[in-house]
Amino acid sequence: MSSSTFASGSSNSSGNSKASVDFARFARETFEKTYGAPTYVAAEARRSQGQDKVISIEYTTSQRDFARDSKRKVAGHMVLGIDDDSTTATVLAKGVPADAGSVSMSLRSPVDSSVVAVLRTASKTERFVEIWHDGALAKSIDVSSVHGEFYGDSTFGKLAWSVNGKSIVYAAEKPEYDKARPEPATPDNSGEEIAGDITDDIIGGVAGIADPRRYEVESDWGETFDGKRPPALVVLDVSSGAARVLAAPDGVSPGQAQCLEECIVFTGYKYAVRKHGIVYCQNRPTGIYTCDFDGGNVKCLHSGSVRSPRVTPSGKGLVFLSTTPGGPHASTSELIYYDLADESATILVPIIATPLTKQQTVGGTQLPAGFVGIYADQLPGEPWLRVGGDPAREVLVFSSTWRSASVVLTLDLLQRELALQTAADGTVGSNVLGANGDIVIGKCSTPAQPEMLVVGEAVCKAGSVSIQWQSIGKPSKGSVQWQVLRGEGQLESVFVYPPAPGHDTRFFWTDDSAAARPLAVVPHGGPHSTYTTEYNALAAGLVQLGFGVLLVNFTGSLGFGQDAVLAQIGKMDTLSIDEIQAAASDVHARGEGDIKRTVYVGGSYSGYTGALLAGMAPGFYRALALRNPVISIGENAAMSDIPDWNYAELGLEYAFDAPPELTPAAFTAMWRASPARLVDKVSDPLLLLVGANDRRVPPPQTLSYFARLKAAGAPAQCKVYPSVGHPLDSMEAERDSFVSIVRFFAAALKK
Repeated sequence: MSSSTFASGSSNSSGNSKASVDFARFARETFEKTYGAPTYVAAEARRSQGQDKVISIEYTTSQRDFARDSKRKVAGHMVLGIDDDSTTATVLAKGVPADAGSVSMSLRSPVDSSVVAVLRTASKTERFVEIWHDGALAKSIDVSSVHGEFYGDSTFGKLAWSVNGKSIVYAAEKPEYDKARPEPATPDNSGEEIAGDITDDIIGGVAGIADPRRYEVESDWGETFDGKRPPALVVLDVSSGAARVLAAPDGVSPGQAQCLEECIVFTGYKYAVRKHGIVYCQNRPTGIYTCDFDGGNVKCLHSGSVRSPRVTPSGKGLVFLSTTPGGPHASTSELIYYDLADESATILVPIIATPLTKQQTVGGTQLPAGFVGIYADQLPGEPWLRVGGDPAREVLVFSSTWRSASVVLTLDLLQRELALQTAADGTVGSNVLGANGDIVIGKCSTPAQPEMLVVGEAVCKAGSVSIQWQSIGKPSKGSVQWQVLRGEGQLESVFVYPPAPGHDTRFFWTDDSAAARPLAVVPHGGPHSTYTTEYNALAAGLVQLGFGVLLVNFTGSLGFGQDAVLAQIGKMDTLSIDEIQAAASDVHARGEGDIKRTVYVGGSYSGYTGALLAGMAPGFYRALALRNPVISIGENAAMSDIPDWNYAELGLEYAFDAPPELTPAAFTAMWRASPARLVDKVSDPLLLLVGANDRRVPPPQTLSYFARLKAAGAPAQCKVYPSVGHPLDSMEAERDSFVSIVRFFAAALKK
């Protein structure tokens, strides 16, 4: 065959058609365009000394570097000018971004704001605590031999200064027990009398053997903590550089440290016979504890499912979040105040069963009309506002979910008034990054606009706290539109769509009619989670290609009251299924999506509902792409890092301190609700996307499902991404899964 054969027609030198290669490239470019925007992970705002209308902001973003094929953490700095009569701040100066990938955490001293503590990971084996003064490195302390990796996550990680600024406290892996080392030659002491008993405990690596504790079973905390040793609190003396690992109470992993004058406050995550996966789970047995700076005098202040302790500015009390133990993994939270002098707890904001129809006072706190309860995984690290210069007025600022919106709330502890500070109508999604004095730094986004920073000034109006917001930069003008669609009961969806076909939609939508636009139905996972009107990269990518994207918040989603959360329990295989179908059918009826060109994307729990729908409603979807779906609940119960989920969602009993046996009766109930039983009913194309290291929904059940689908002749494909967990969040997994979904839908809709 001549070389000219390969160059002719529609093929390239690899035997691929030019059209398919060009389309794959277009899908990849769409991924880079919609996933490439930075997300703000931390920020601090301070008024410039002597210039009240000039604000200095330091921020950290997470960004995808497509050339390096990695996710990078980048630090930035800007100076703003603010005007009371404007809604947009003026950027006076902007520094050069700097790579911050080695920084786990940083925090200014409460005594001297020019002093900053930094936790830095130089390599897999090298860790340092740095003290910076006026922008210069004053001290670098090697802590590599003191403990393992820093904990920089929101569950355990928290860097705190002591009140006097002499020490810092943080969480890190417990030190590794000694491994075996050759023992140096020793003299023959065989004639000496043996002291002690041969069964006495051995501590440390001695006699040429490893420390006996080195290989004892000590499980990690599941998904995202794979292989990490349990956390311990570390106290470091800034002057001497001496670091001390504090002993944790038995059966408790400490984290989220804060400092009082005489002691440390921390969240203790309890465990008995095993550790249960903790990330995304707010219902775990925990306590709010105190201990001395040497680790002694440990005391539990409050038990339950509590988290996020924050010391009030006066130092007289704490506030923290509390969720009902057991049951749903996420639900409505109470906000509790603990008085340190009286050793008493007061519920400031209660659990709300159903949205309030009017403003009312509940338990002594005035709550706004429409309030749905608090839905927050954690409080901001620096959440306190000072309003009107009154030191007695302690105001907490934080983010929460309010129906299909992410909003900012303030709680005035003096006036006992909770106030809504951003729109809850679905026009924008807002989140708090931190507070300092009367300044709030936050971020906002919409389905059409990636995240941008906003700054707010807290003022007192008619006795109430109000935040006056100013955006930093101007929103981009995109063609994406969205609306919040309400269905029966608590069903609500965010519908995102392109208003008209264009060059980018040419492969999927060319007809001017909205009724001819393909529809992607995308419920959330959990099931106790929520889609809000914030930027969603997957939705943005599909919309750019010409799809209308329906983000479904079925009953059981957060942000609609505790009754809505509990309504899902025992109905995981029916209620959400019916509502997903009702939401899709409503879009069809509105003439906003093509009933013959409707596809499905789901992950985790919504991968589960997608697999159910593939067997229960064949023909409704032209194709279904499922990411790490729960396929066999019984198998998942035996392998998942959160076995309780499989019981709780079916309404079955589960005790953390005495996990139940997976009895034939329990397995039968799980099987009846599992997609695995419907293999022979599947006829629509399925794409299964699996993380090889998924601890939450381990891969064997999906791989078995795929084999059975193939045996049954179903049109199924499966991809497995190595070294990736439940979120499929490596660069390669994100890119390949997006491009694979797009190509999969193109093939299915072409038929």
